[in-house]
Amino acid sequence: MLSVDMAIKALKEKKIRLTPQRLELINILSQENKHWTVEELYHILNERMPSVSITTIYNNINLFCELEIVKEIQFGESLSKYEWKKKDHYHIVCKLCGEMVDVWYPTLKEVETVAESISKFQIRSHNLQFYGVCSQCAEQ
Repeated sequence: MLSVDMAIKALKEKKIRLTPQRLELINILSQENKHWTVEELYHILNERMPSVSITTIYNNINLFCELEIVKEIQFGESLSKYEWKKKDHYHIVCKLCGEMVDVWYPTLKEVETVAESISKFQIRSHNLQFYGVCSQCAEQ
């Protein structure tokens, strides 16, 4: 798992300013094992720093993704969630409430190898998400 110190070092190496908003966003993302939307991050950061704009959040999240501090999890074209960079893993998503849980399983590199041989692409990564119903929704 990426440490806060490593994230700050990555920003410094690229000569990117360590603004209070960036540092607070790093703290939020790194402290909780959660999958965030930009809007959720905005609401939390805006409580702590009322002058922050949602554009600031989008710009910093995009920067963090480029630097591989944060990973984007895409759900089609309309929704992305973001998580602090951790060891490669997969996700299970509740189709009713949207809860997302990490699944630690060895990376399926053989799938990438087959995809490369079929497509002639150079595969860099892949995403795998499972969909079901969480225990809370199943009880209701």
